[in-house]
Amino acid sequence: MNPTWYDTHHIQDMRYSAQHKAKTHERVLKKAAEQLRRRGVQGTGIAGLMGKVGLTHGGFYAHFPDKNALIAEAMGPLLEEGVAGDLAAAEAAPEGQKIRAIVNRYLSTQHRDYPQACPVAGLAGEMARQSESVRNAYTRAIEDRLKLIARFFPGVSEGERQNRARLMLAGMAGTLMIAKVITDRKASDQFLEQAREFYATAFEATPTQKNKKP
Repeated sequence: MNPTWYDTHHIQDMRYSAQHKAKTHERVLKKAAEQLRRRGVQGTGIAGLMGKVGLTHGGFYAHFPDKNALIAEAMGPLLEEGVAGDLAAAEAAPEGQKIRAIVNRYLSTQHRDYPQACPVAGLAGEMARQSESVRNAYTRAIEDRLKLIARFFPGVSEGERQNRARLMLAGMAGTLMIAKVITDRKASDQFLEQAREFYATAFEATPTQKNKKP
């Protein structure tokens, strides 16, 4: 039986509706990532967020069951910018300088002064108080970043690469948090400079280089 005019247009309408919903979903996620980076979890409200994308508060529930689901799904897009920045810095650096390039980018004064600086540092305090689903999503996003960083440690096993990546990211995130709080700009600059040298020297060397006597 050949489809009727109604059947054909009904199918087309359904396809358009599904595509439109998917695009709207992505717009909401992208805007949520922006708001989370700027304002944190507590500062990101559903009504304000939906207004930013031209939708009503009620329209939110066509895409997410609650705010926790939105925050959890937004974790991936939220951390993508930092991962891309780390990757670009490392790939542009010569061999033996890739970890230093990541450290220099992350602990730069520009990164400190950027209002939307690293959400690993910016959201860590809030994440401890979030639901398990949100914390799990945040952890997965961080693990993706750690896998990227771990690729650039020379001359060590995969397990050691992961260990170094965890320690380095945790230390740098804590340093960035403190540097943003210090009100004396010169002291903050010096703090970042000292930290850059410490982390680059501590983590870019191979075991042979570390154990080599002068």
